[in-house]
Amino acid sequence: MPSDEVAESTVNPFRILLVDDQPMIHEALRRMLADADDIELHYCREGTEAVKMASDLHPSVILQDLVMPDIDGLMLVKFYNANEITRDIPVIVLSSKEDAKTKAEAFSVGANDYLVKLPDQIELLARIRYHAKAYAALLERNAALKELKLISITDGLTKLFNRRHFDELFDVEWKRSIREQHAISLIMIDIDHFKQFNDNYGHQAGDDCLVEVAKALQSAAKRPADTAARYGGEEFIVILANTDEKGALTLAENIRQAVVALNIAHDHSSAADHVTVSLGVASEIPSTDSPAERLLKAADQALYQAKEAGRNRTAIV
Repeated sequence: MPSDEVAESTVNPFRILLVDDQPMIHEALRRMLADADDIELHYCREGTEAVKMASDLHPSVILQDLVMPDIDGLMLVKFYNANEITRDIPVIVLSSKEDAKTKAEAFSVGANDYLVKLPDQIELLARIRYHAKAYAALLERNAALKELKLISITDGLTKLFNRRHFDELFDVEWKRSIREQHAISLIMIDIDHFKQFNDNYGHQAGDDCLVEVAKALQSAAKRPADTAARYGGEEFIVILANTDEKGALTLAENIRQAVVALNIAHDHSSAADHVTVSLGVASEIPSTDSPAERLLKAADQALYQAKEAGRNRTAIV
């Protein structure tokens, strides 16, 4: 009975791309690999098509002929390494040459292994499986690191960016606005009378409210230039790159209406009988001597004015 490992690899075989201009080599390797249930061989005869085919196929290993009529095999190895999609895919060079200089050149341009063709069947299988498994492990590690990175910049409850990542993004966008002399705007948002909501409906309901407001905020701030974050507690903030005062005010009103449309009951608010938000808007075309903190303070001051004026509204300074 096959092991779990073999059964799994049969369902998801390693895709191997052979790049070689000689059909007889393809046929020989096809026969060598025919009984390997964990290997799926694909063939590219034209060197000029190899990078595109590798990008589309996402193979676990590339078997690359060293000498081809339309393009040098070592040049192809360089192209794989220069392509973001293919640069980590292991490349096994297949060559009729066995001299040390040729091998050194192959490794110097980024090849992972070198086999003199036609290789022994057992050795070929072993080399392919070794590199394919190493590549699979690399992909798993990269996916895990990407997930950890996402967790580190995301607010666990609302799934918006967290305060730390907002600070990083705001610094980047502020400096870009200085360079390009484009307006940058901030919208600071606060859920009206959220303490009373928590006190009367409970913290679970409060968490649910925060999540729904965050979703409404994201649905309104959906342009590529809009970056929403949880600023702290019941406060949110949106960075609007390349957006002037008029555009920021329009988006702020869209956010306010999106929260109203949630129709979350709030019988303990003086602003309305449902959950509402107050919003502060600030906009500026910064100069080299402009501190980013000034725009933050302006948005905070505008939010304060919106609250003082009765809440459930937008103010700008």
